[in-house]
Amino acid sequence: MEYISFFVGAGFPDESIAVARRLNLAFIGADAGTIDVGPYQLAGNGTIFSGPLCRYDLKRSLWAARSMGIPLIIGSCGGSGSDAGVDWFAGMIRDIAREERLAPFKVARIYSEPDRDALRQKVRDQRLHPLSGVEMPYTEEHIARSSRIVGVMGVEPFIAALKSGADVILAGRATDSAIFAAMPVARGYSPAVAWHAAKVAECGGAIADPARNDLLHVRLEQDHFTVAPLSHEARCTPWSVAAHQLYENADPTRFVEPGGTLDASGVAFEAADERTVKISGARFEHAAQYTMKLEGVEPAGYQSIAMASYNDPVLLEELPVWLQRTRAEIDKKVARVFGDGATQAKLTIRTYGAGNGSDLFGQSPIAMPGSDAFFLMDVVAPTQELATSVATVAWHTLIHFPPSGWSGSFVTAAWPFNPPVMERGVIHRFNVNHVIEVDDPLDAVRIEYEDVQ
Repeated sequence: MEYISFFVGAGFPDESIAVARRLNLAFIGADAGTIDVGPYQLAGNGTIFSGPLCRYDLKRSLWAARSMGIPLIIGSCGGSGSDAGVDWFAGMIRDIAREERLAPFKVARIYSEPDRDALRQKVRDQRLHPLSGVEMPYTEEHIARSSRIVGVMGVEPFIAALKSGADVILAGRATDSAIFAAMPVARGYSPAVAWHAAKVAECGGAIADPARNDLLHVRLEQDHFTVAPLSHEARCTPWSVAAHQLYENADPTRFVEPGGTLDASGVAFEAADERTVKISGARFEHAAQYTMKLEGVEPAGYQSIAMASYNDPVLLEELPVWLQRTRAEIDKKVARVFGDGATQAKLTIRTYGAGNGSDLFGQSPIAMPGSDAFFLMDVVAPTQELATSVATVAWHTLIHFPPSGWSGSFVTAAWPFNPPVMERGVIHRFNVNHVIEVDDPLDAVRIEYEDVQ
């Protein structure tokens, strides 16, 4: 079996899709989401890549898949895998099909936002568990506070859609590997080979040397698989592919999926030719209990930010001490105006350019002659007014606070934007790092079909 993989919105060369169309592919697979960029998109406030970028990749991959008569399988639609993300991608697919006058095809939409009442029952039945090493409670109150919750599906919903004859699958939140492992598992390939190939394929050409946004060609056999980028400007090497085992994993030898764990401790990476790598030796351990990871977010408050920079050598020479004195002055002013309410606002000042970020890493910046110090101030508070007020105090104090021994008028900094204090509205935080026990993987999702004309 052969397939290609890519990440929706990141792009790939036009010549690569032309090469792909000459291959004997079983399907085209694409990941479209991640929580790497934070909780913003899951809260429903945006996506990783803009609509035009996603649409451009969808148009080329849909046209290729339909012309070849093979399925197009996409997971974590919209960046977060929310129900709205699935609908957004479905809308673009319909528009592209109409504009390109494509022959009718069947679309499966797989939604993964869990029913809130069913999720509460999981909590009551103690069928919800924190992930290893995490001591974070998750209660019905967390569910109620959540702006959005998604379940991370495995291969089973994809397989169900394929068995129903879907030509295009648009899925909600899914493990990256499940997108690419579904068809090989359904066709009887070794679970170890299917899952390990999928793990390697999830980021497309990022495993190549040099790493780039490109289509990755994956060929499966029963006891091994091979990978190669389609662009001739890159190649896969044993080193570049093996390095991907470290990506997003605490343990580069064990990868947990809803239905089991991939053991890559005995894997061998070999050069099949100058651009292709052969991988073998993985094992797959089936889980006694099927589980589905949850991802959820809740409001954390309102945020306002400001920026400023200094290149004054006198100030830079005493930067650590000056910053401590400046912060004390800011705190004194805020307390004077807001009293006890000042404790509700969290001010963070990060320093860049002249040394390590003090608040970010708990270290004092080290001044370097001739360099700039750039300050990023952000405030999170229960109201936008309080966040903006504290950020304004912080910015105004920081741009004028003198170093020791300063005489004369104000010292002053530069700032790149106007107004200097910018309101970002409500921000969110993750509030769950747990899995739920699932008896039937299809019970945790909803699948809807439509014929696109």
